[in-house]
Amino acid sequence: MQHGPLKIVICGRWQHCSKVIRQPGVCYCAVLSVVRKMSEAKVHVSVEERIIIKFLTKEGCKPSEICSRLKKQYGEKTLSNVSVYKWSSAFKKGRETVENERHERRPRTSITGENSDRVDALIRENRRITVCELSGILNISEGSVKTIIKQHLQYSKVCARWIPRLLTDEHKSTRLQVAQSLLSWYEQEGDIFLILS
Repeated sequence: MQHGPLKIVICGRWQHCSKVIRQPGVCYCAVLSVVRKMSEAKVHVSVEERIIIKFLTKEGCKPSEICSRLKKQYGEKTLSNVSVYKWSSAFKKGRETVENERHERRPRTSITGENSDRVDALIRENRRITVCELSGILNISEGSVKTIIKQHLQYSKVCARWIPRLLTDEHKSTRLQVAQSLLSWYEQEGDIFLILS
């Protein structure tokens, strides 16, 4: 994808194009060829629309006209009128980039090592504790509790109990012993074992 100022190649058919923009020599074909190239490059729809807004703003179109043209092309998926007016104003003031400005996100304050340890301890105390109860005890949001449980502690819920997703060596050996004892019991009792259990 090309970075920097937008360069449009004029199709050369502007005399025959029924959709001449404002200036002679520039037609919709030029805009559509840019959009076609962007769709091949997998550019996000909102960035496509901003490029078109930039182009039409430099052509002298009013924001209201740009809004109506975008709605004809993109339907319900188009940017809001307010967004079109803001972007058009920014391009009139000399902005060149169509991507959003980088900005700092709010740091996460509830997903910490301390809270992860507290959630882990509470779950180990009571495996039937709910996310809502954990949220109330720790005074953090339910979403943060779910993130801690699922992503950080890697627990999953089975039969209304939180269990570790990965078994420890102790769990594996216990599981093996139980399976071997059940197998030996079956070998001794035969089909009666199935009826008894």
